[in-house]
Amino acid sequence: MTNWGAHHLDITQWALGMDASGPVEVQGSAVYNSEKLYETPQQFDVTFRYADGTIVQCSSGIGKYRNGVTFEGEKGSIFVTRGTLESSPAEILAEPLDGKSTRLYVSENHHQNWLDCIKSRKDPICNVEIGHRSATVCHLGNIALRTSKKVVWDPHRQAIVGATELAKWVGRPYRAPWALPPA
Repeated sequence: MTNWGAHHLDITQWALGMDASGPVEVQGSAVYNSEKLYETPQQFDVTFRYADGTIVQCSSGIGKYRNGVTFEGEKGSIFVTRGTLESSPAEILAEPLDGKSTRLYVSENHHQNWLDCIKSRKDPICNVEIGHRSATVCHLGNIALRTSKKVVWDPHRQAIVGATELAKWVGRPYRAPWALPPA
């Protein structure tokens, strides 16, 4: 989930305008290798709920979901994955954006974007804060999968709410004398 999840959930966070926030509830289920040969789920389904009521389904892609991001709206759907942009109906993508539409940062090549930003001193398409938030969404999904419990998340405090046993999954004790300063 933290590999493809980071890529696809990053696109989702971006499109939802949630780069500085995240979900407020996370639930999931997974199927693990019966012989316990590895810890990664063979199949998973995770549901993220955002404060505004938006629901995001994240799946391992087996069955009804494709490997990518599908946005469903009133007029149809748009599917995005590496090198692919499709809509149903096809006319959605042919429709020009008006002046009020949100336009996203365009980057055709992550490596080139990184090099360009080193030269220009501009932020890359995903700065460290956005990367942190995208990874956090994946980690929350993994916590929900591993524990089979609903995770209630405060994206502003970046803390699990009301479940001490789940909050332990967010961090680990540091070796002395290392510590993070208080927030």
